[in-house]
Amino acid sequence: MDLKPFPGYEDHLYSNIAAVTDEIKKRKEAQGKAMMAYELPEGMSMEDRFIPGPEEGQKLQIRIFKSAGLAERAPMILDIHGGGFVAGNISFDNARCIALAERVPAIVVSVEYRLAGGTEGVSFPAPLYDCHAAYMYLHEHADDLGGDADKIGLHGSSAGGNLAEGLALYLRDRSEPQPALTVMNCPTVDTAIEESMSFQQLIELKMGPDQKALGAEAAYLGGYNGTVPSYYAFPKFCHDLGGLGPTMIIMGEYDTLRDSALEYGQRLLRAAVPCELFVAPRVGHTFTAAPHPYTDFVHEMMAWSFKREFGLLDNLIKK
Repeated sequence: MDLKPFPGYEDHLYSNIAAVTDEIKKRKEAQGKAMMAYELPEGMSMEDRFIPGPEEGQKLQIRIFKSAGLAERAPMILDIHGGGFVAGNISFDNARCIALAERVPAIVVSVEYRLAGGTEGVSFPAPLYDCHAAYMYLHEHADDLGGDADKIGLHGSSAGGNLAEGLALYLRDRSEPQPALTVMNCPTVDTAIEESMSFQQLIELKMGPDQKALGAEAAYLGGYNGTVPSYYAFPKFCHDLGGLGPTMIIMGEYDTLRDSALEYGQRLLRAAVPCELFVAPRVGHTFTAAPHPYTDFVHEMMAWSFKREFGLLDNLIKK
């Protein structure tokens, strides 16, 4: 497939190419620097806090973003960063958290969940339980945070999108407080992405090794044992999506995960789940990590959707 990047996203798109060349290395380095750059707007606070994790004695880091002049009992959004379950950190989404905190406006809280494999050596469901602990902390400590316990949203990018939807399903099944809106941003929801047309079209953008047992998916699952994964781990395996709350799915045209996310969104619609689907043209996986006016536009769309579900647009109702 002939890739024609959206002007200004060249570093981001070409940094996703699986081949290793000097040019690709340069693109990856430039994209990495751009992704981690952010400016805290005047009057916005950014506070790190440690809260109890799901395991005894565990401390879980969260980062809280608040705009200046935020109304009392402001809505809250839990942000879950990406990184393929095995990489990434709480700083990955600083720029996005700032964008949403400013645009909604809302209290945006990101969580440093434990990564699969590596030094932490955890696998599913530990990362999901960390995100659940952070979500329930927002609900139970809303007054302390200055937030509204009845207005909590979720945003997750890539693996974070998987965790956000897995968390939404987990909350549904436990009859716990439901997210006002779950935004899945270029999510991974299935394991069999090689069967999708987008994977075959965009083979040069393939993520992960040829041997599945060595990949991030296997690390997250703790290896393969011949059984179907829990649908909290990969939501595609949930046979009944009914009862979930409003959902927004952002996809990139040049993303191997595009079609699996699109198919999942169509299933949500068939299950009568309020769902909006947006395929961004000529951009790749997690394109909103790149500073760009079009990224700002997509963040504006997300903010409008959060505002709608938080009831912040009710003044527009015609009576």
